[in-house]
Amino acid sequence: MPSPEEDRTAVVAATARHIHTVVSVLRELDLGDTPPAAAFRADEEGVRDAAV
Repeated sequence: MPSPEEDRTAVVAATARHIHTVVSVLRELDLGDTPPAAAFRADEEGVRDAAV
């Protein structure tokens, strides 16, 4: 039976692998035509505004 420390290490390693997988997928996305988030206002749908 694994010790609590070994269990924790396994959980941390699995979480790190998951994060690495998600980040790898995000890096592959082509966001060249996507404006930065600051260009959108939440209160007006479809309106772009560069003001923050």
